Amino acid sequence: MQSTIRCILVLSLLNVAACGVIQDRSTEYTDASSGKQLVVPEAYSKQKLRPRYPIPEIGNTRLLAEKFELPEPPNATAALDTEPFLIESVNDQTWLRLYTSPGRVWPLLDFFWQEYGLKVSHEEISKGFLVTAPFHNNSASKINSSSVSLIDGLKAINEAITHVEGYTFQAKLNQGVRRNTSELQIRALMQGAETQWQTSPKNAELERAMLSLVGAFVTSDELSDRHSLLANDIGGESLVRLLQDESGENYLELLLSFERAWSEIGKALSSAEVIVSDFDRSQKIYFISYLQEEDLSSWYDLSAPDEVLRKERNLAIELEETEDGKTIVRVKRLNPKFDEEKQYELLNIVFEHIS
Repeated sequence: MQSTIRCILVLSLLNVAACGVIQDRSTEYTDASSGKQLVVPEAYSKQKLRPRYPIPEIGNTRLLAEKFELPEPPNATAALDTEPFLIESVNDQTWLRLYTSPGRVWPLLDFFWQEYGLKVSHEEISKGFLVTAPFHNNSASKINSSSVSLIDGLKAINEAITHVEGYTFQAKLNQGVRRNTSELQIRALMQGAETQWQTSPKNAELERAMLSLVGAFVTSDELSDRHSLLANDIGGESLVRLLQDESGENYLELLLSFERAWSEIGKALSSAEVIVSDFDRSQKIYFISYLQEEDLSSWYDLSAPDEVLRKERNLAIELEETEDGKTIVRVKRLNPKFDEEKQYELLNIVFEHIS
């Protein structure tokens, strides 16, 4: 027992003494000299010597603000209107806007064709495209007995429509400009079942009435919620992208024609309640006075009345149509006294309300 105690005491003394014997080397690295640069033989690759997650070099010379407040996330529903669907037109193009994804709309379209006796003769689901066989009044097979016939439904929308006998219909479903939206176009043909989408309208009144009838049908409460996995690929990539050029300036790229882009920008500004002082469609430009109502009385010129402030041209939204059918949207600062950050804020507001 005594020998055991002696061993414990000796070990304890050695442990305490070691603290003074072993030198603290934690700061010696500061005096270390740099070694030679590692040279990789030409026959080998330097790839594995690179960082696993390298930080790319950027040429952006614009200084970031010292303080930055993260914007609130945009409304994922993207439903800017109170109506369940909307019929829109730009030039000769008319489409039905639905506030749900193509994957949910496609199976409801199947029910619509069945409801009104339209048989599908050609279908390409991934492209959102189909063609019906010629319509005949005696071919209708209704889901419920309370439904009206196709001609009665169309006449209730447009009394000028007197017959649809022998018509074939093309339908083209696309992903909408905004999140969780779909766009449907219809062509009414008498020359037979064309399997190539007709870009120009053939019977504008009938096609518009058909879109209204489809909109009312697929948004009715009677249809249960359905989804088509096969239709998930309809529409492809997003139609609106926020990008940055080589100089570090942000801009929007819209996969839309200028006519569509001009209309969508106008709707986005109206929805965001941005104060538009003027616009020049021929020059492809919107002139912006202020971003918010509260800016009218809180900025540098407090002596001017609201009517004068509303006419100021502090910012400009410029649209440029590219050769491949896209539209580029940039924001320029017209008033040098205006806060530069408002320029970038306006672009983000447009992006948030259009995508």
